[in-house]
Amino acid sequence: MTIAAQVADVRGGAAFYVDHLGFRPIMVEDFIAKLLHEDTDFELALLPGTPRAAGVIIALEVADVRAEAERLAAAGVAVGPVEDEEWGERLCQVADPNGLTVQLVQWLGDRPN
Repeated sequence: MTIAAQVADVRGGAAFYVDHLGFRPIMVEDFIAKLLHEDTDFELALLPGTPRAAGVIIALEVADVRAEAERLAAAGVAVGPVEDEEWGERLCQVADPNGLTVQLVQWLGDRPN
């Protein structure tokens, strides 16, 4: 799956995902960044332009949300509160440098298929 988002700062956004969220750069230029997540089924493309992603949340599944929240906070990333949802998810949210919302999600029990 590929998500493509228009952002004000392609290189700054790419650095955030590489430095903090387990992506590796495939290509990073001023006109596009193509990033592949450690889960190689997920690619993120950042393109220059006026951001139009209001209401879009990029959700990444992690093994331990609390540990990830602590790691990101220690790296200087502003992390929202860790919350448990009634349907069995633990989550928190961060914003990338372009204002895109990234939600880290952990299943509390068996992951639904």
